[in-house]
Amino acid sequence: MLTDPITLAGDSSSTRAYALRSILDGKSIRSVATPVAPITVETLSISTVVSSKAGITTDRHLTRLDRTIPNGSSVPVTASYYVVIEVPRDAVITQAIIKDMRTQMNNLLVDATLVKILNGEP
Repeated sequence: MLTDPITLAGDSSSTRAYALRSILDGKSIRSVATPVAPITVETLSISTVVSSKAGITTDRHLTRLDRTIPNGSSVPVTASYYVVIEVPRDAVITQAIIKDMRTQMNNLLVDATLVKILNGEP
């Protein structure tokens, strides 16, 4: 099992500790006890779902980070960042391949490229 709490460092020294709140059906929910204003809720969800694609068993791992902030009208607005990793249970797909794909995606999502994606550039 992952450590508790899970501590994540962000931009501008925004390190946060996400403490375990629940585990149910292969999904864990963690949250920050005292979010930094104006954030009202910060959650980290980690889950795995097993399915079949073309007759091959596949593990779908989802990691999701949510932050809720009230807008000018005090309406809660939530931003989410997902990472989904689908891994067929076949010896041809190794952990080294998945790690290499992660490195490539991390290199893609540098600030300049991320801004372009957020601006809707294909």
